[in-house]
Amino acid sequence: MNLSTKPMRTNPQIHVSRGFSRAWLLLLVSASFLAAEPTAPKAEKAWSFRKPTAHELVAVKNESWVRNPIDRFVLEKLEANELQPAPEASRRTLVRRLYFNLLGLPPTPEDVEKFVANDDPNAYSGLVDQLLDDPRYGERWARHWLDLARYADTAGYEGDPDVPHTWRYRDYVIDAFNTDKPYDVFVTEQIAGDEVFDIMGAGGLPTATPERMVAMTFLRLAPFTEPRGDETRHEMLSEMTATVSSVFLGLTVGCAKCHDHKYDPIPTKDFYRMKAFFATVQIAPPAQGDIFQIGSPMAVDFYRPDEKERTTTGRQAAEEELAQRENEFDSLAKALQKKLTEARKADEPIPLSDVRRAVGRKAKELTAEEIERYQDLRRLKTLLRARIRRLQPMAHTLRHSVGPPYEPGVPTSHVMVRGEYDHKGEIVEPGFLSAITGNQQPAKIRLDPFKRWPTRGRRLALAQWIANGENPLTARVMVNRIWQHHFGRGIVATPSDFGNLGAPPTHPQLLDWLALQFVTKGWSIKEMHRLILNSATYRQRSSWKSEKGLQVDDANELLWRFPRQRLEGEVIRDSVLAVSGRLNPEQFGVPVFPPLPEEVDREIKWNMSKWDTANGPESRRRSIYVYQQRSLNMPFLDVFDAKVLDMPCDQRAVSVTALQSLEMYNGPFVNTEANYFSERVKKEAGAEPRKQIERAYALALSRRPTEDEIDMLREFMSSVDSPDTGLVGMCRILMNTNEFIYVD
Repeated sequence: MNLSTKPMRTNPQIHVSRGFSRAWLLLLVSASFLAAEPTAPKAEKAWSFRKPTAHELVAVKNESWVRNPIDRFVLEKLEANELQPAPEASRRTLVRRLYFNLLGLPPTPEDVEKFVANDDPNAYSGLVDQLLDDPRYGERWARHWLDLARYADTAGYEGDPDVPHTWRYRDYVIDAFNTDKPYDVFVTEQIAGDEVFDIMGAGGLPTATPERMVAMTFLRLAPFTEPRGDETRHEMLSEMTATVSSVFLGLTVGCAKCHDHKYDPIPTKDFYRMKAFFATVQIAPPAQGDIFQIGSPMAVDFYRPDEKERTTTGRQAAEEELAQRENEFDSLAKALQKKLTEARKADEPIPLSDVRRAVGRKAKELTAEEIERYQDLRRLKTLLRARIRRLQPMAHTLRHSVGPPYEPGVPTSHVMVRGEYDHKGEIVEPGFLSAITGNQQPAKIRLDPFKRWPTRGRRLALAQWIANGENPLTARVMVNRIWQHHFGRGIVATPSDFGNLGAPPTHPQLLDWLALQFVTKGWSIKEMHRLILNSATYRQRSSWKSEKGLQVDDANELLWRFPRQRLEGEVIRDSVLAVSGRLNPEQFGVPVFPPLPEEVDREIKWNMSKWDTANGPESRRRSIYVYQQRSLNMPFLDVFDAKVLDMPCDQRAVSVTALQSLEMYNGPFVNTEANYFSERVKKEAGAEPRKQIERAYALALSRRPTEDEIDMLREFMSSVDSPDTGLVGMCRILMNTNEFIYVD
């Protein structure tokens, strides 16, 4: 028995004095452990470690309410608690709910009226299909996945260096959702995209497809600081182990890195058996001159339609501009050099490095305009070089080691005692979690017949075990995440912790049924959407009042009504732009840099930030394309809890603060867009106040105003200096309603 990797069962009656030797102590502890072992009852597997089972669909009293099997499972619980479901929401509410859930954008007034007027009994299911086929669907649902993947465009830590090519992973995820890539394939590509093809002959090692190479960016998205040899590699592979386990299996395996898991049957040995699957990971070393030393990208061709042409055009334009700016900078630097040389009465020209220092300390010999121009050109050169790097055919990915004789072979994996990188314990082989398999046998790694590539196939073995219908966790975890983003709360309220400290499922039989359906229907995420969205459970009202419901289930865990939800920061920003008519629908490509508040922008310019501010249409693209800088989040998004992440995030925090109200009412972004919103209303509705109010409501809130609302707003609009000012104020008021940032 290895005492460093297995918990010691000590007898509480044994008192160990300081005089005991270590050997005698170990003998006593071992004897106590062995004596207790035969009588210890065999623990039953926790529910999440047992395979989902098919449950018989139960009969319910209110059969007329049931639209599909989901409703039977929900209604059974409601009726057992003497509760009734809420009535169906209005068609206007349903169309708005579906648009925000699936596209993350409000419907246009024409979308709403078309659906409301459609009396076809299949109109609702037809709308679900229409939105699932909309390319904006991938943008909405990719954001949920990027939270789990801890996506960012910078590496974090001191300096927070730019990681120029992670945007390609973002586009991969958008594509995966839009094309309904089977989830088992989605999992496998992100863990082992370079190993999915078989090598059955004696030829050379084939190259993975560009798409699969980009997919593996998932494994490299964690923050990264300067390398410290073996210690950094240990931390890097440990992070991969913990993230893969959390995201795909919904388990806190990372808690077993330093000691046996305190609450789940995951011994430390299992953590290092899982980590051994990543032991042959190879990352390109830093390029010469890379002061941050975070590791290089790899050459990976562009593969998306028109991507190569678009990036080539953008790169050439940036290279031409860089050459022009460098000439301007050189000319200015020489002019300032001459000016400073003359001012100091030097015998020969001062070094150009002295010019830079003089600018930095704002030397009195230089004008404010000269200093600002020097700084602007210097910063612009840096930003243009970054643009050029982003448009290179590279990806922030990895591969398996080629192995002997070209590279090192398979390293020996050890338990690292107490998680310390230089404290090796028991030798381990790659293996799956014993809580699921019931054993700690090594995993079978499929090698090529000639065993030419012994380092290859480890991550593929892990991916195939995870992305397998027999794995009790994978399908459950993913359908629970889908459910969570439709209802605001998962059937398991702790979506990345299906262990003993996690919340038990509110509807365990429903969760099993959904998991089995997921696998049966080819791991199709869109099919899961169809099942959930076409249920009567999803179509309930959110505003339903039920004294019995509040008394029995005030948290609405049994879903006796639809839960009202606050929109995420990205959706709020995109909605403001959509309503003003200025949202740029362009998809994919390099990140964008919307304008920041003036005081922030002024500070980052002086400090040579990576924020490449744009003011044209590209700055008004959807928020999923906004540059994700770990050390500088966009203030508007940040105040609405849309953080740039260092770790997987399975649930966004939802705060309600005064800063949010101030941002919506006084912030430069909303005030700018309120002006464009008013111009749009005036153009589409004319000059008559009532028609303007009706059009503004249709655009912002997807409904018609009541007579009381019309009267109040007409009175408000007539009380200000001019009709235009009143219209702008009315538009800003609508953007500041709860109805604008919550979905019923």
